[in-house]
Amino acid sequence: MIRFALFALSLFAAAAAQAQVYKCLDANGRTVYRQDPCPPSMKREAMTKPVIPPDTPAAASSASGAKSDAKGGPKTPADQEQAFRKRQQDAAKSAKEADQKNEQTQIKEANCSNARQRLAQYEIGGRISTVDAQGERYYMEDAQIESAKNQARADVSKFCN
Repeated sequence: MIRFALFALSLFAAAAAQAQVYKCLDANGRTVYRQDPCPPSMKREAMTKPVIPPDTPAAASSASGAKSDAKGGPKTPADQEQAFRKRQQDAAKSAKEADQKNEQTQIKEANCSNARQRLAQYEIGGRISTVDAQGERYYMEDAQIESAKNQARADVSKFCN
């Protein structure tokens, strides 16, 4: 008799432990999950379980093949690793190209600035001196200044486009 009572008590406890969940939609459109039924002010929504496809080998291989082809993603860990390394190499290559382009832009800007400064110096006029190979200073003649001025103009048009 005690066994029967314990069995009945355990069935009663299991039935009480089983809870039902209700999915309700409130006035603001938010989804609310409750243990008690939805009040009349809330709309009740149906709760559905996700559908699991059958586990037949033909269906599984065709489904996984179709999914990976649709995504265009690798299938195996080795393919994933290879794709990851390729992305790393592509990123490194593009970063290197960007650095080279940035460096070339800086060099061009420096050359342009230098050419403009030389042109401004020659256009100011007056006596201009330079230093020769032995380290001695000498003053440029008018023809040399005009030649250097033309060269500076050519450099400005070349580097400052």
